[in-house]
Order: sequence, then C-alpha cells, then structure tokens
Amino acid sequence: MELQDPNAEFAEDASEEPEVSADTVAQLFFDFLRQLSTLSLAAAGGTVTLMQTVFADSERQALLVGAVVALFVAALFALQTQQVLVERLASETRTLRPDGGRLARLKMKRTSANEQRLMYISFGLFGIGVALVGLAVVYDFLL
Repeated sequence: MELQDPNAEFAEDASEEPEVSADTVAQLFFDFLRQLSTLSLAAAGGTVTLMQTVFADSERQALLVGAVVALFVAALFALQTQQVLVERLASETRTLRPDGGRLARLKMKRTSANEQRLMYISFGLFGIGVALVGLAVVYDFLL
C-alpha cells in the first residue's frame, strides 16, 4: 500500500499564479487611486475645519498648514496617476489613441513605472500630511 501526501495537490496549485485579467488590475488600481484622492481631499478639508475651530489659538498652525498642503498635493498626484493610467490604456486602442501634437512632447511617458512612482509619491504625501496633523494634536493636547 502506497501512502500519498495529502498536501501534494495544494503544492502544485500554489506554484501557479492566479489568472487575473489586465482589465481587472487596471480597474482596481484606478479605484484605489480614486479612493486615495478622495481621502486626501477629505483629510485636507477636515484639517482646515480643525484649524478654524479646535486649533484656532494653536501655536502649531504651521504644522497644520503643512499638513493641508501635503494632503492637497497628494490628491493631485493621485489624480495625475489616474490620468497616466487612462492615457496609457487608451494608447493601446485605435479609437482613443491620443494625438501627437506639439504638447505631446511635454507629457511624461505613460508607463506603468511612472504610475507606480506617482502613486508612491501620493501615498507618501498623504502619510506626511496625516503625521503632521498627529503632531499638532500631540503637541497641543498631550504635551
């Protein structure tokens, strides 16, 4: 009688990568960027509201202004990343191919590497903005 390894079937399946279509990946990435831009703008607006109410007499207004700027720029980078993604995908179709006018030379290359760089910058700026708000809270209320 020969013994079989019950995990052998799972080991074979684990070596195969799951099949995910490029359309699904693009849609998920686009949705992630939309959520990041929305969250960044909401956090910037909330920080402005806090500056005018709770932190109105705070000595840490500069931290909060820096947070608002970082959050706003994070939203702009997320929107720019969405545009690069859409234009890269559109260039692969016949009907949505962008024109090659004079301004086309000024555009950054529409590559997935640039999308990732812009996304990391946006996410980093979001983190910096939230950290600055956190510092203002700690300095004003806990120290």
